Amino acid sequence: MARLIVEINGERKTFPLAAGGLTIGRALENDIVLNHAFVSRRHARIELRGREAWLIDSDSRNGVRVNRLHVKSERLSDGATIQIGPFELSYEDRAPQSVVLDDARYFPMDLSSGPEVQTGELPELALDVREFFQISKRLNSILVLNELLDAVMEEVLRVVPAQRGLLLLARGNELIPRVIHPPTSDDVTISSTIARKAIESREPVLTRNAHLDFQGSQSIISANIRSAICVPLVADRRVLGLIYIDSPGRAQFDERARDMLVVVASQAAMNIERAQLSEELQKQERQRQLFERFVSPNIAKDAASYFSEHGRLREPQELVVSVLFADVRGFSSLSERLTPREVQDLLNEYLHEMTEVIFAHGGTLDKYIGDGIMALFGAPRFSEPDQTDDHAQRAVRAALGMIDAHRRLISRIDPTKAFDFRIGINTGPVYAGFFGTRQRLEYTVIGDTVNTASRIEGKADLNSVLISEATRAAIGDTFTVQEMGDFQLKGKAQLVKTFKVLGSTRPRRPGTADLSPR
Repeated sequence: MARLIVEINGERKTFPLAAGGLTIGRALENDIVLNHAFVSRRHARIELRGREAWLIDSDSRNGVRVNRLHVKSERLSDGATIQIGPFELSYEDRAPQSVVLDDARYFPMDLSSGPEVQTGELPELALDVREFFQISKRLNSILVLNELLDAVMEEVLRVVPAQRGLLLLARGNELIPRVIHPPTSDDVTISSTIARKAIESREPVLTRNAHLDFQGSQSIISANIRSAICVPLVADRRVLGLIYIDSPGRAQFDERARDMLVVVASQAAMNIERAQLSEELQKQERQRQLFERFVSPNIAKDAASYFSEHGRLREPQELVVSVLFADVRGFSSLSERLTPREVQDLLNEYLHEMTEVIFAHGGTLDKYIGDGIMALFGAPRFSEPDQTDDHAQRAVRAALGMIDAHRRLISRIDPTKAFDFRIGINTGPVYAGFFGTRQRLEYTVIGDTVNTASRIEGKADLNSVLISEATRAAIGDTFTVQEMGDFQLKGKAQLVKTFKVLGSTRPRRPGTADLSPR
């Protein structure tokens, strides 16, 4: 099972996710009561679908965010952050109980000498080969991590019957409980000494009598005697976690039981590592596909990597970027002479060619605006601030590449379908981030820099590139430009100086796409 953690009135509260799910809202009948005006009476619910947890917005007034994305329905992954009004809930895919590593509670007695344990080289395995094959076959057939962990614990307790069984996976320096058998609503305590010894030695630990002398009645002493086996889950010398079983009384387990548990654990470790890797790759692929809807593939990869590492989208940023607008001239009149299918085919081919050039120069497709294109250079920035700040040069190179691509496109289509277009570029500060509603979220930039770029595009000559004075300063002497004078742009109190780009003055940099005509 999993759990949700939320801070309410300064108190950290944990809510286990059982088969019936959880309801969240302002009304007192909810499982999780969040008393705030921005929270609806019945705001959202979480339900289990097999081993998957899904968050569903119950038509709330202010919506629900998962990892900063507005959603109506979303499958929760471990570490997901749920935003409901001012409350932030954390989802943990783990056993709902906490496992406490504490010798003082596991052995309620003096521990000055430590528990009685045995480690060392294992004798020849005593597990039947056919049984080992059946266990391997079952575990190899399970690809979903949660289902695999359940199956591992079932096999452990079948091979070595015990009163309790725990499977914990490592996350950084923590051991996260994933399976606890039998389920309990209370915290579970195991020996920190036994667990630490198994992790540090990467070897199994067997204790036949996990207690020392205790000053008190014999009945109390007997009640606290426990036998335990702790086996690390090791893959390529890396400890993935632990399997820990115990039972009350002396000598409940022997070396054969230890050996059998080691065999199951070794097979389990290989399959757990495979399932974790598969889960991570699937997660990154889903994120990459999501980001590729609105950014170039290389930036989508970086964005997915950031999301995978931090579990959320990057906060909006104040950036200096270069904004490119491209627009077709006279496309409306052209549409009157063509069939709707011809218009669609022509527009799709044009947008495809232009987008390919933008992506080749590391640009981000912000949006299509009918037959127009808005592209960004220098945003988003998912790497560190010391990355090369050449967005203005890349924007102008892309614009010249688009002029060439347009020329090639016109040369191969029916002359009656020929059209012109123009490009405008401006450089300056913007506010960049993910904006939108719960139904639709886009990465875009806002600010006067964007509006000015759009106005400059409207002043450009046909099939040419017009840039602002800010972009001209940013590109230095990399390109040959011609001053076109000052324009009074709509919405601007001051005149805006513009320059027409005539071509490049420097050889193409190594690694830059060659989009010149063939």
